[in-house]
Amino acid sequence: MSQRILVVDDEKTFRLVCTTALQAEGYEVLDAASGRQALARFEEARPDVVILDRNLPDIDGLQLLQRMNAESPPDGNEPAVIMATAYADVDNAVQALKAGAYDYLTKPLQLPELVVTVQKALEAKRLRKAVNALQDEASRRLTKGLHLGQSPAMKSVLSMVDKVALAPSTTVLIEGESGVGKEVIAHLIHHRTPQRAPQPFVELNCASIPEQLMESELFGHVKGAFTDAKGDKRGLLEAADGGTLFLDEIGEMPLGIQAKLLRVLETSAFRRVGSTRDQKVDVRFVAATNRDLSHEVEKGAFRLDLYHRLDVFRLRLPPLRERHDDVLPLARSFLQSFCAKMGKQITAITPEAEGALLAYPFPGNIRELRNAIERAVILETESTLTASSLLLGSPNKNPLPASWAGDTMGRVMTEKARPPTLDELERDYIVRLLEHAHGNRSQVARLMGVSYPTVMKKITDYAIDISRWAKG
Repeated sequence: MSQRILVVDDEKTFRLVCTTALQAEGYEVLDAASGRQALARFEEARPDVVILDRNLPDIDGLQLLQRMNAESPPDGNEPAVIMATAYADVDNAVQALKAGAYDYLTKPLQLPELVVTVQKALEAKRLRKAVNALQDEASRRLTKGLHLGQSPAMKSVLSMVDKVALAPSTTVLIEGESGVGKEVIAHLIHHRTPQRAPQPFVELNCASIPEQLMESELFGHVKGAFTDAKGDKRGLLEAADGGTLFLDEIGEMPLGIQAKLLRVLETSAFRRVGSTRDQKVDVRFVAATNRDLSHEVEKGAFRLDLYHRLDVFRLRLPPLRERHDDVLPLARSFLQSFCAKMGKQITAITPEAEGALLAYPFPGNIRELRNAIERAVILETESTLTASSLLLGSPNKNPLPASWAGDTMGRVMTEKARPPTLDELERDYIVRLLEHAHGNRSQVARLMGVSYPTVMKKITDYAIDISRWAKG
C-alpha cells in the first residue's frame, strides 16, 4: 500500500505542482483547498504526511495543525505535518514547530527539497512507530515481571501509574518497604510516559554515595572546582535531561543537598559545582523511600519544603504480606525464570512448599521471595519444588525457619498481651539472621534480599548489639 500525502492550499497551481511531483515518487496524493475540506479529507483518509499552507481562507494553518494532532492517537500514527507559507519569517517557523509541525518550508517551494522533506518525514514517522512499539513491549515486560494484575492492591497501583503517565512533568513519590518493587514501578512510570520514554532513565541511590561526593554526582562539576576536578564533569541531572531522574532512598539524602535539589524542583535550573552559570534542565523526578518522610520532617532529618515539593503524586506499594494473592504467582514466575537460566526441569511446587511460602512473612518482600526461589532451584534435585529446598522450614534443618515470626508473636503476646509491632518482628528476624550468619552482615543482606547499607542502618535503628560476634 502506497503512503498517502494530503496537500492543503487554496492555490490550485500549488496543489497541482505538489501532486504531480509526489505522484512521480509513487505516493498517493489527495488535496484540499480549505481548512474544512482538509479536515474532512483527513478524517476520511488518515494521511501519513500533510503539506499544509499557513494562510488558508477559512481556518488558520496553525489551528488546523493543532486540530489534526488532537484527533490523532499518540501512537506513531499521527501525520507528519510540513508547513508551507510565502511568509519566510522566523516567528512563523517557531510557532509551527512548537505547535507540532515536523518541518517548515517557504514558498516558492523547490520540488527536490519538498520530496526530500517528505521522505525524511515518513522515515521519522516510521522510527517513531518503532520506538513506541519497543516502549510498549518494555512496559509489558515490566508489568509481567511484577505480576501487577494478581492482587487488588497492585491493580490499584497500576491504575495510578497509568494516570500519572499522562502528566509528564509531575513529581512522583513512591513509598514502600525495601524489596517491594519501587525501582520497577519507577521504570514503569518512565516507560508509560510517551514524552519521557525515548529519553534516559537515570538512577541515583542516595544511600550508596558519600555525602562529600553526592553533590558532584548529581550536579556535575567544572574543572578546578576541587582538588581532583581535572576536567568538567556532567552530573546525573544533565544525563537525565528530557527523561526521568529516579532518586532512590531519598530519605538518606543529606540536608545540604536537599536544599539544592529543592531549587532544581522549583526553578528547573542548577549549577555545576564550582560554576557560576545556571543550566536549565527538563526532568521528571521520581523519588522513592522506605521511610516515613513526614516523621523524618518532625525529627528535623528532612526538609519540610522539599517534602511538599516531592509529595505531589504519591504511590504506596504494599508489602508482600499484604498481598497473599501475589505470593504464589510470583514464586511460579521466578521458578520458571531460574529453571530456564540453570537448565533445570522443575515444573511444580508441592502443597507443603506453597503453604510455607504463604505462611512466611517475607520482611525482604519480593526481593527476598526471588532469592528464596533461586536458592531452592539450586538445591532442588527433584522435578517438584519442595519445602525443604526453600530453606523456610524447621530451625533444625534450615537457616531461615518459617516459625520465627510465630515465635516472636507468641513471646510478645504472652509478655504484653498484644500483637507485636512490625518493628519488633523485623528486629527479632534480623537478630536471628545475625546469629545464623555469626555476625556476617553481608550474608544477612543476601538472605534478606536487601543492600548492605540497608542492613547496617536497620542494625543501628534497632540498636542491635553486634559486639557479641567476633567478626562480621
